[in-house]
Amino acid sequence: MDLNFYLVQFNDFFFNLSQAYYQYFKYNNEGKMKNTLYGLLFITLIGSSLHSQGFKQIGVAPPYGDNFGGIELLGPEEKDASDAGRGLLAGTDLDNDGKIEVFVTSYADHKVYCFEQTITDTFALVWQSADNTTTDSHPRDIKTGDLDNDGTPEIIFFLGQTLGPDNPEAGLQVYEWDGTDNGYGDEPVFRADFYSVLNDSLSQLSVESFSVGDIDQDGKQELLVANNGNNAGILGTKDGSTTYSEDRFMILSVTGNFGEFGTTLVEEFAVSPRDHDKDGSIDSPFILGGGTPTDIIICDTDGDGLLEAACSSYNYLAIFFVEATGPDAYTLGATTVVGPAYPDDTFTLGLSAADMNGDGKDEVYLAGWFPEIGERPLYVIKDVDGDATNIDADTELSIVGTGAAYGCTAVPDFGVVVGGEPGKSDITLFELEGGNWTKSVHVLSDATSGWVFKISDAFDSDNDGNWEIGIPYQAVLDSVDTNNDGILDAVDPNENRVFRIVEWDENYVSVKNTTLILPSDYKLAQNYPNPFNPTTTISYTLPIENNITVNIYNFLGEHVATLVNNESQPAGTHDIVWNALDKNGTRVPTGTYIYELKYGNFSQTKRMTLLK
Repeated sequence: MDLNFYLVQFNDFFFNLSQAYYQYFKYNNEGKMKNTLYGLLFITLIGSSLHSQGFKQIGVAPPYGDNFGGIELLGPEEKDASDAGRGLLAGTDLDNDGKIEVFVTSYADHKVYCFEQTITDTFALVWQSADNTTTDSHPRDIKTGDLDNDGTPEIIFFLGQTLGPDNPEAGLQVYEWDGTDNGYGDEPVFRADFYSVLNDSLSQLSVESFSVGDIDQDGKQELLVANNGNNAGILGTKDGSTTYSEDRFMILSVTGNFGEFGTTLVEEFAVSPRDHDKDGSIDSPFILGGGTPTDIIICDTDGDGLLEAACSSYNYLAIFFVEATGPDAYTLGATTVVGPAYPDDTFTLGLSAADMNGDGKDEVYLAGWFPEIGERPLYVIKDVDGDATNIDADTELSIVGTGAAYGCTAVPDFGVVVGGEPGKSDITLFELEGGNWTKSVHVLSDATSGWVFKISDAFDSDNDGNWEIGIPYQAVLDSVDTNNDGILDAVDPNENRVFRIVEWDENYVSVKNTTLILPSDYKLAQNYPNPFNPTTTISYTLPIENNITVNIYNFLGEHVATLVNNESQPAGTHDIVWNALDKNGTRVPTGTYIYELKYGNFSQTKRMTLLK
């Protein structure tokens, strides 16, 4: 037996051991984990030890350091690292500054965070979504788009689960770029709670995955939502029609422009896998497969130019298609459904569609996972009869290979990339060569816990012809038990990460350190002298070039003056003098004042005192 055999056996043993530790301490030592997750470092490491080609690791964040807590990615101290990394979007450049962005979700404080590549080998945390009072394990997915069709990109995600007056911040969240560098706003420009916006109100909105795109080709993007709601409709309808199951696939659009009065969501189409005819009675047997909606994506499986929504549910990986036949017009067609995992219950955490074989038709790929299904197959659905809404399980469904696990992304002329389990298969790659599929397993260094539930679409930020992919990790084990006493008492020496950026490479590469810039790297010094009269100097240090604003406020929080107004300044220490004049040039009264260093939607403040 060769070395690779022993490597696989060791990885299997170590992974199973680490997961057993994680589950035991997570549920038997709640609050005892040493939740330390900062000192963030990006590094480049060797890719797979099991394949001659591989993924090189070009970006990693965050390893465990000494600053876990506060605003930086994972939120309150009592939360642990398992609360981050459910969803990730990588490779965007919404503010058109030529710098790629990575968005990552966190359950801990129910936020989305944006990292941006500022200079070579350096990423900075540049934006976070607003504080909120929502509960439950969200957000789970994030997309970008232009839902109001005004030419300005938006950041889109969902918060909360239980809807209604007691949870007013739950629902759809939209942040819109304001035209400035990383200017995505401090608050959503639009919220929709789905409790009051729909005719058939929802009491529960739990969105594992969703899509944004112009599915009906009317020149305006739609929002496609897979909602895990209550099995039955319980709140009733506005127009008195029959309410039906809240487990729904919905296609919605926006009327109006964000920020303007009257802007709202309009339902173009909706269907429930539990109640296909919306008569208020759960189907028996299930016509559309039943189960909880997990994903909905846009594709063209029959190559006719009309786009479809592929809708997948938890139940046996049930999947069916809805075709957009014109503006705001949709056809369910024959109510046929394929449950490729039947009779074993299973789920998928991400469909993907692409024309991998070059026949002019998209195929749909889905990876199935459940403990009872040891092979964990990657399925593919290919249309052969020209009817996208009717799936023949005998001729249009097949297995690409086994050993898949969670979400996947299909990249033409490259392969289908599937997320896995650190220490075993961070990434599994299926490549189509000459009509045959081959599989390779790629284990990244220093990752021994967590799961890669979802994978970003591929991108090529440096235009070198090699695909890059963002992979998030959830349920990472941040601490270890060094004394074998049942208490996690030390930081994991492997420094597991919440997300990584990897790039396909034909050759192995050497280790390379990459820096991650955090808000704590910006330093605001105490003014000098303090107290002062008549002038004082404010000093601050920037870790990188950035647009900076320096404001003065009185003790009531009222704006007094702006000393630096969104000015691009180089890295280094800067001094600015305040002469105790307000924005109108009038001398201010004695008292306590607050000065603020602001960059993006992050800021630091200190107090100073003006004497007579």
